[in-house]
Amino acid sequence: MKIRLIYPVWERIYYQTKYILPPLGVITMAATIPEGHEVALTDENVETVDFDEDVDLVMISTMLLAQAKRGWEIADEFRKRGKTVILGGLSVTTLPDEAAEHADAIVIGEAEGVVPQVIADFQAGRLKKRYQRPAYVEGNEIASPRRDLLNKPLYNYRGVEMLDLIETTRGCRFGCYPCQVPFVSGTEHRVKDIDRVIEEMAAIPNDRLFIVDNSLEQSEQHQRELYQAMIDADLGKKWVAHPISVKPDLLELAARSGCWYVYHAIHKPSPLMRERIKLHHDHGIGVEGTIMVGTDNHTKDIFKDLTDFLLDCELDLAEFTVLTPLPGTPVFDKFKADGRLLHTDWSKYNAEQVVYQPAQMTPDELQEGYIYMWEEFYKAVPERHRMWRLFKRLYKRHEWAPVTTRPGEAQFTAKGSPGRLWGGVVQGNRDLAEVKAGRGETPGNK
Repeated sequence: MKIRLIYPVWERIYYQTKYILPPLGVITMAATIPEGHEVALTDENVETVDFDEDVDLVMISTMLLAQAKRGWEIADEFRKRGKTVILGGLSVTTLPDEAAEHADAIVIGEAEGVVPQVIADFQAGRLKKRYQRPAYVEGNEIASPRRDLLNKPLYNYRGVEMLDLIETTRGCRFGCYPCQVPFVSGTEHRVKDIDRVIEEMAAIPNDRLFIVDNSLEQSEQHQRELYQAMIDADLGKKWVAHPISVKPDLLELAARSGCWYVYHAIHKPSPLMRERIKLHHDHGIGVEGTIMVGTDNHTKDIFKDLTDFLLDCELDLAEFTVLTPLPGTPVFDKFKADGRLLHTDWSKYNAEQVVYQPAQMTPDELQEGYIYMWEEFYKAVPERHRMWRLFKRLYKRHEWAPVTTRPGEAQFTAKGSPGRLWGGVVQGNRDLAEVKAGRGETPGNK
């Protein structure tokens, strides 16, 4: 049987560097498809969907809420042509009734243990409308992605190969207010076998990885085992991740295992956050802040106060976002109950566009403040220069040697290794009217 997998495009944040990372969820789902079928992937972020392709089954994975509308459109087009369509992914799990209107069947939750039954039922002519596991998968059941389905040459930015994504755990016990993870992946921290993780890492030709676990900080034991195993295996990988523990011995292990920098959520000026950034820097690890504004305790003062704080504590990089009420979270339920959602055009729920009524300012004031933060943070030192400054510090700490790929462009690699790092450049100032127009018809983001 010929199966076409599709990963829909979505509108990215205007100020983000326009690189595309290879997806993880859809190729992990693909690993659960039984052998004997011809499986191919179209990532619409880098390829064009062929709606007239002769296939037996179309499976569409919509991870982000901002992909949902496009996912439904793709599904409708294929069904018009008489194709059977299965929808799955995070946004399907949070919007099952809406998704079901556009598909012959939907998969709710995790794919492991479910997709084989979907395939069998389709072949037998008894496809059901909904499929869902009765419980979350155990750590040792988490599938290893089918990276062979990726068209890797397409995942590059200015000739630089993008990093590969890998997960070592699922679920999160922290339960942060705006996060969907507790709803879709549960609050139990489920850990993959370390030997499997190392084997998977070693099999990835890329020497740059993004460990996409929601937070490695959940378990010090897992961190110790993971970092030490990476050191012992001498993988030569450089990696980034979401928050890690800041105990000095764990930071040292993380640095020795190849940690380049971490993403860290920052919602307000905080002496604790200042100290965490310093501790990372002391161990040669950079910090990119993921800065969310628009919570109910934020006033218009937050934009300048928080930007000044980030500059003062020497945050390496920053990515600014607007609070986005995502289905499956307490904030969505509250805003919906209070009548504060401006609309439910899911394509605009991309963490850049204000889609709700803030508590202590107008939507336009929040949108304008968000833009101010992007421009003010990178005004004195643009993103490209901040990247270069980060590279120089890493070079001193890890003895990476610079290599030049084309005139005027330098990258870094570990001495004696053919690896490369990735970088980017901020796209320049953006007029507020562009953001306001149609509440998000942003140019150049696809």
